[in-house]
Amino acid sequence: MKNIIFVPIQDYYISRKRIFIKLLVPILIAFVALLLAMLFNIGDSEKIFLTFSEFLDTQINIVAILISFSVAIITILVSADNKNIQCLKETASSETQYKPVNGKQLSLFQILLSNIAYNVIVEIMYLVGLIVISLMKYILPLPMLKYITAICILMILHILFVLLESVAQMYLTFWKNNK
Repeated sequence: MKNIIFVPIQDYYISRKRIFIKLLVPILIAFVALLLAMLFNIGDSEKIFLTFSEFLDTQINIVAILISFSVAIITILVSADNKNIQCLKETASSETQYKPVNGKQLSLFQILLSNIAYNVIVEIMYLVGLIVISLMKYILPLPMLKYITAICILMILHILFVLLESVAQMYLTFWKNNK
């Protein structure tokens, strides 16, 4: 079971070229947020704790909605039976943007499906992590909350960027080609 769950994550990272660029912007923004949190104090420990709790609650709600959205995209993708989907299944992905997996170049359909599956798994793992943090927030030291917030910013931005890429790919899939 463990191997099956992480196959989309493994395939996602194996098949993408220049993956660090997709991670660079979220890392930079999270780092800036961490620096700002270290430099500027928003108030006493009670206010920091309250702000962190509200941030966690908001993140849990956002990620739950994103999981639903991503699962809906997968449902649309695998249940659609039209010429656009068939064309995606038959068209190999660009060798300049994607690496072969197990010696075979992925189809555009596989690229799109791996994007969405990767995103769903990351979203679910992130949601579980948020719930664990929410339960442990009372025993965590106050300075650690700033680091956790920066990690949360990194994760949500990464999830949103991959989701935006998937939505753009879905849009292009069902956009009528006028050629």
